[in-house]
Amino acid sequence: MAPPRRPRKGADVLAFDRVDRPSLADMAHASISRSILAGEVPPGTQLKETHLADQLGMSRAPIREAFKRLADEHLVVERPRYGVFVREFDADDIADIYNLRVAIETTAARLFIRAGASTTPLRALVDEMEAAAGRGDTEAVVDAEVRFHQTLCDLCGNGYVSAVFRNLQGPIHMAMGMDDRNYVDLDEIVHEHDPVVDALEGGDEQVAVAVIAEHITSSVASVIERLGGDPGRILD
Repeated sequence: MAPPRRPRKGADVLAFDRVDRPSLADMAHASISRSILAGEVPPGTQLKETHLADQLGMSRAPIREAFKRLADEHLVVERPRYGVFVREFDADDIADIYNLRVAIETTAARLFIRAGASTTPLRALVDEMEAAAGRGDTEAVVDAEVRFHQTLCDLCGNGYVSAVFRNLQGPIHMAMGMDDRNYVDLDEIVHEHDPVVDALEGGDEQVAVAVIAEHITSSVASVIERLGGDPGRILD
């Protein structure tokens, strides 16, 4: 029996990707982002490096890095000589966000149908919304709803559509939160997603586009009015 061959030099070095722990900047970003999106830090609030560094138990450098990422995600704004503030959204911002959502998601719906994508992940997220609504957890409903619409874009087969939605997920999340907090009955939010999934399963692009456009714009007019804007800015 021949002896086993000796491995070539370097053959024992396997090409696995290194698994890195989250950096302090990652953890700071996650903590601040979560608080902003949950409405725990109101729009217009100043975020102070020193205070956050003390609260999170880290130096100011990772806080500054987190601020840069949050600004890229449109969740905070930096005002020279004044500091960093949680972004405020006015009526025009909400109208712009929802008009863009209609453009992105109706395109995603058409591509989703053409790709023959499965609605199973979307049904699962509707179930998740329903469970959160049953607990009376508005923020969990909003979170699952954002992921529902991101998943629609992810499954459409066009990476650019998915990337555009993901890049704007922060403002979309905040706008959805403002919209969803108008509902007295959280179950109503949940059930508004059933016709969307049904339309995607039906396979008729025109029907799906109409259903999704109506779904996105049906309730936002009251938010725009409350902010002193013109609901007519929402495109038909």
